[in-house]
Amino acid sequence: MKVPKLSTIARSIQSGQIKYLLPHYYYRWRRGIDIESTPYVQVVEPGTPGSTEVHMLTGAKHYVDLLYAIKSFILHYPAPVSLFIHADGTVTEKIIGRIQKHLPGAIVLSRQERDEIVEPKLKQSNLYHCLNLRKLNVYATKLIDVFYIAHAERMILLDTDCLSFRSLDYLHELAISSEATDVFGKDPASYAYSLSSEAIRNNLGVDIVPHLNTGLVLISRETLNLNLVEKWLSLPVFPSKDFFAEQTIIAALASRREVEVFPKEYNMGRSLDEKQAALIHYCGHYLSEIRIAMRSVGQSMVLKQLKSVA
Repeated sequence: MKVPKLSTIARSIQSGQIKYLLPHYYYRWRRGIDIESTPYVQVVEPGTPGSTEVHMLTGAKHYVDLLYAIKSFILHYPAPVSLFIHADGTVTEKIIGRIQKHLPGAIVLSRQERDEIVEPKLKQSNLYHCLNLRKLNVYATKLIDVFYIAHAERMILLDTDCLSFRSLDYLHELAISSEATDVFGKDPASYAYSLSSEAIRNNLGVDIVPHLNTGLVLISRETLNLNLVEKWLSLPVFPSKDFFAEQTIIAALASRREVEVFPKEYNMGRSLDEKQAALIHYCGHYLSEIRIAMRSVGQSMVLKQLKSVA
């Protein structure tokens, strides 16, 4: 088990999160071992008839969580899944190999590979503010890279801190619907955007729909209007480095179209427990009660479900 650095211990004491530090490191280590006892999950090629395209972003510290997230998702999703994994610069070839062993057929794109695809296209389209956003904010992948890399016109964005526990039939019905409505999880925070709703209205010209969480999103590619994003990013008011910058932009883009939120069974924030929810997005700081519950309770339940179908 990896031992936390002294600086990490000091920060957790200062923030009052020290009680979560040991469980965090223990369960991250333990679940990395446990996942090896689960069967591999085959995904299909992009464009396979009847399949749904899923995009995920991961780093070296989160790839085990990614395996639990997507394996549980596929277990309960009633259709084939094609999978694009956007690896950040911390993900090594060894980690990519481990991911592909668990998820044969998954397309794992390193940061360098994505740069080679996306950056020339941004430059060709004079989208230099979007180019800068990719450099400043790792979460920009969910906005910019998906636009250029996606094969489908409609896809699911799934975070690594999501776990599925029972049938995702409703999500599949939405995915195959002829209506191109974008659907988001309902964010449990009182406000989770980088700018106030008034600032968004005055500067971006959008009445943003409140509480849109991008941990689980069913979205159309045409929603991701990068020319409009470029215009927004050119405004000095926009905080590109902010943690919620990507969520703010995607929510603002979707608010210009038809947008809905998932029912409470697709739960953001664990207000329903693992026996009640179809899917939980354990959104929150990594040193928090909810993130410890993700590994100690949620991933434990997923392990049992995965082994039961082995």
